[in-house]
Amino acid sequence: MASYDVVVIGAGAAGLSAGALLAKEGKSVLVCEQSPYLGGRAMAVKDQGYTVNIGGHLVEDGGSGITRIFENVGKKLIHGKVNAEMPVWDHEKLQWGSIRDRYATDKTELKKVIKALVNTSWEELDQWDDRNLREWIHQYTRDQGVVDLFEFISVLECLTDETWDHSASDNLFVRKMHYEEKHMAAYSCWPGQGWDGMWRDLADACTEHGGEIRMNTTVSRAVIDNGEIKGVEIPRDPIINTLEAAEVDFIETGCVISTLPVWNVLDVVPESDLPNWYSGQIKHLAQDKYRVSWLGLYIATDEPVYHYDPKELATWVHDPVAGLPGFFFTQSNMDPTSAPPGKHLHVMGGVIPGSKAADKEYVRKNFDKFEQGMGIMYPGLKKPVWRRRTLVFNPGFGVIQKPCLVGSYRPHWRAPNVAGLYFASETFKSRGIGVDRAARAALSCVEDYLGRRLDGFEETWRY
Repeated sequence: MASYDVVVIGAGAAGLSAGALLAKEGKSVLVCEQSPYLGGRAMAVKDQGYTVNIGGHLVEDGGSGITRIFENVGKKLIHGKVNAEMPVWDHEKLQWGSIRDRYATDKTELKKVIKALVNTSWEELDQWDDRNLREWIHQYTRDQGVVDLFEFISVLECLTDETWDHSASDNLFVRKMHYEEKHMAAYSCWPGQGWDGMWRDLADACTEHGGEIRMNTTVSRAVIDNGEIKGVEIPRDPIINTLEAAEVDFIETGCVISTLPVWNVLDVVPESDLPNWYSGQIKHLAQDKYRVSWLGLYIATDEPVYHYDPKELATWVHDPVAGLPGFFFTQSNMDPTSAPPGKHLHVMGGVIPGSKAADKEYVRKNFDKFEQGMGIMYPGLKKPVWRRRTLVFNPGFGVIQKPCLVGSYRPHWRAPNVAGLYFASETFKSRGIGVDRAARAALSCVEDYLGRRLDGFEETWRY
C-alpha cells in the first residue's frame, strides 16, 4: 500500500504550489490531477496553431505571492509583457476613451484615495467584507473619475456583472498590494515562459525535490475516520455499467490538501464528516448564481486590432448589443508564439450571470449578440480568420466577489473538525486574483500543516 505525508488533489496553481513547497520542505507528497493538462482552470491548450488559455489570462502579482513561491522552490516566474493602457467603452456615447481621461484634469482626489488606502492596514480592510467598493471610496472622495478607475478595474479582475456591487475588501486588498509593490493601480503581466511553461516549471520543482505528480488520476474519496484523514481512494479501472462498483486503490496519508472548488468538493469529501454549518457554507457558495461565468471569444485576424497600445487591456460595463460587461486584449501581442506568424489572436469575454449559464438557448443567443457587439467596438474583428467560443462556467472562474460572499463569509481553508484536511481553493477563504489567489491559498494551508511560516514569506499576506 502506497503511503505519503500529503496527498494534494488537483494540479492547478494551488495544487502545484502546495506540492512544490511541501516537497522542498522534505515531505513525501503526491499530486493527483484528473486531466491530462497541468494548470487546472488556467491550462493552455494548443488548437490549430493557436494557444488557447481556457481560464487564466494574465498574472496579477506584484512579487509577494506566486512569484515568491517560485523563488522559494528554486524557479523563476518571469514577468513578461505588461499591459500599458486601459481603454474603456462609453456605452452612452458609443466610443472609446482612456481611463486616464476620467481623472487626468486633477489627480488630487486620486492621490487622496491612494494615500488613504496605503495607510489602511490589512486588518482594517478585513472589516469591509460586507460592504461594497464604492462605499469605501466615498469616505475620501466623490470624484466620479476616481470611482470609475477602481470600478472598471474590478470588472477586469473579478468579472462582476455589476461594477458598483463589488466587495470592498477583496478589491482593496489587491489595489493596496499593487500600489505598495508596483506603485500603480493595477498590475498584470504575461508569464514570460508562457502558461504551459509556467506550470511545467512548478511541476518540475515538485518532482525535483522528490514529489510525485500523477496525471489522468482522479481522487474519488477522502477517507476519514474518527475525525482524522486516513487516506484517499483512487478508482483503479473505469466503470463499464451503472450496476458495477469501481475497484479502488487506497493511498495512505495523514494529510489531504484539496484544491477542488466549492461546487465539487463535497463529491470527494463526505458531507457527513463535516459539521452541518460548515457544509452549509460550502453549499451556499456553490449555487450557480454565485459563479463567475463568461462567454469567451478567441478571434484571430490578419490585421492588428487595438485603440491606444498593442498591449492594452480594455474593459466596459455594457457592450453595445448584448449589454454585458467584459474585457479584451490581444494575446499575440503579449506572446507572439500563441498564434501562427502574421496572425493576431484576440481574447475577449462577456460576463453573464452564473444562474443563466446552464441555459443553452440563452448562451447561444448571447454569444451571437456579444460577437456582434465586439464587431461594433472593434470593427477589425468582423473579418476573422479563426474563431473559438468557450463558456466559462463548469468549472467557473470562481465565486463572485460581492459583499457577504468573501473573506469571513467563506468556509475556512482548514476543516473545522477533521485533522489533516485542508481546502487550498480560491473559492474558500482567500484573497487575491486568479492564479495568485489560488497560490496564496496553498501557502496558507502548507504553513498551517508545517506549523510555521516559511522563510521569505513573513510579510506576505495570506489567508
